[in-house]
Amino acid sequence: MGFVRRLPDDLANQIAAGEVVERPASVVKELLENAIDAGATRVRVDIEAGGVGLVRVSDDGAGMSAEDATLAVERHATSKIARLDDLTHIGTYGFRGEALPSIASVSRLTLTTRLAADDAGTLVTVEGGGPAVVRPTGSPPGTTVEVRDLFFNVPARRKFLRQTATESAHVTDVVEAAALAAPGLTVQLARDGRIVREWLRAGSREERARAALKDEPLTPCRGERGPLSVEAFLSRPERARAGATSLTLLVNDRVVRDRAVLRAAAQAYGSVLESGRYPVGVLYVDLPRDRVDVNVHPQKAEVRFADGRAVADAVFRVLADALSGAFGLPPAQRWHGAQARPTAITKESVRRALDDPRPSADGDPWGLGSVVTPASGVAAPEPATPSPLTIAGASADAPASFARGGASSPAPPLPYARVEPAPRAAEGGGPRFANLTFVAQVRQTFLVCEGPDGLYVLDQHAAAERVAFHRLRRAYAGRDVATQTLLFPISVEVTAADAALVEEEQDAFQRVGLDVRIAGPTRVSVHAVPKLLTRATPETLVRDLLAEASRSGGRAFSDAVDLVLATMACHGSVRAGDKLTREEATALLGALDDVDFAGHCPHGRPIVTRMGWEELERKVGRR
Repeated sequence: MGFVRRLPDDLANQIAAGEVVERPASVVKELLENAIDAGATRVRVDIEAGGVGLVRVSDDGAGMSAEDATLAVERHATSKIARLDDLTHIGTYGFRGEALPSIASVSRLTLTTRLAADDAGTLVTVEGGGPAVVRPTGSPPGTTVEVRDLFFNVPARRKFLRQTATESAHVTDVVEAAALAAPGLTVQLARDGRIVREWLRAGSREERARAALKDEPLTPCRGERGPLSVEAFLSRPERARAGATSLTLLVNDRVVRDRAVLRAAAQAYGSVLESGRYPVGVLYVDLPRDRVDVNVHPQKAEVRFADGRAVADAVFRVLADALSGAFGLPPAQRWHGAQARPTAITKESVRRALDDPRPSADGDPWGLGSVVTPASGVAAPEPATPSPLTIAGASADAPASFARGGASSPAPPLPYARVEPAPRAAEGGGPRFANLTFVAQVRQTFLVCEGPDGLYVLDQHAAAERVAFHRLRRAYAGRDVATQTLLFPISVEVTAADAALVEEEQDAFQRVGLDVRIAGPTRVSVHAVPKLLTRATPETLVRDLLAEASRSGGRAFSDAVDLVLATMACHGSVRAGDKLTREEATALLGALDDVDFAGHCPHGRPIVTRMGWEELERKVGRR
């Protein structure tokens, strides 16, 4: 007897389900895409228990005959493609014929459908991948799919699901993505029988984007480069957030992830947007179907471009031109590693790129002629006038107040409150920081100090961030993070997933000194912040904390506490562009001696650089 055998259909379906059905949101995504492909104008999504108990998607699309409905729950049965050549011109969301049988293999599925011309509908039931039971039924035109008890026969998969609020938030994100992809579609989302979100039919992408991000002022950006067109609706640079979770990318109306294109969108803001921050908004990219391969990911969450670099360059240039005019930003530039040679943009260069998608010898396949700053980021711009400084890390009893809107009120400069440390030398055998003599502040960013063995240059933000991080972590360990209650609670618009995280991790937020409460499905309110962070803007602080916690690989908030504290320290510290007096600079030097100093800020950037006197003398020719 041979060792190779054909897998039973139910086992093969469950294996396929492992790639397609990750959580209830995956089910909603597949069913919504089927509804859109069926030409629906109205879709209602109902979920119970976060989608684990029930997912129901009802549409008014074309519906199916009894024969088609029976085939639809079989593997690799689809109406979307028929020939191999169709894979290079896919214009539908679904095409593999795997979604319904995969879902049916790990749930109790009921499909009710009817063609408008038929007198009766068809009811198909499948339980745990078993045989389909088909019978006639009465139903309105269109299709309704009910998925109950998801993963009832795969308990190992079910136990990895998150809490109900989190799973509901993922469903909300998926439904909103579908609404952004199809502006002409009316979509309702109901949880446990109550409608929580509704996206009414919109006349344009812009109208849909503004409705989806109703509390975010968006700037339209449009343009074309060769065969590619870009339509984006983006926030002002000061509204940018850590991580790209608030920037939705759609390629040919398909929501996908593509790091290079998202990075190009952020770089289009130029030096006013620091590395690692991304605007809020929606980015639509359209190009010929034969220039993009959508058959590269089981969940169709990624695509492959015929020339990814050309696409990123085109997106960058269109957005950079539009943003420069909209916000009065300086012209942005991009680097691709080595120095690239500017190339004139001509109709001939675009035509050559279309005929041959391979990169050209000069690395500019579409004749874009764009050259840039490294992806690692550039220094933050200096403000026209120095901002008043309140040094983070002041005494826990220091006064702090917050006006309506969240900005901290002006306060006199406060020195770092020092605790005399045990005598010890700075790392590397050098002098203690308190023994350095402050000489000058350079570009309102660097502190130049004189020591017995040479010149020391400190990054003032990195140094202050290290001090604030040390104090926050010490207070957190002692469960003694002093808080400052805001005069008025500040309302912050967040994603549904972020709101679910706040609900789940309420106690963890309290332990780090933040009183954040749920105020709606996509809104939280900030009632108190740590006293050490009175310089921070509560709205930006909370958004960046949520982004950091979301990027921590699925770990609980409390498990990623160092990442969270580092983000908090960053917001509450002296920044590049803040003018320091001699007293403030000296206090910062002394405070560095109090911390568990490792030479770097919590995010890994070096704090201090030293040039010995002998080296300096050699450089100026005295040796």
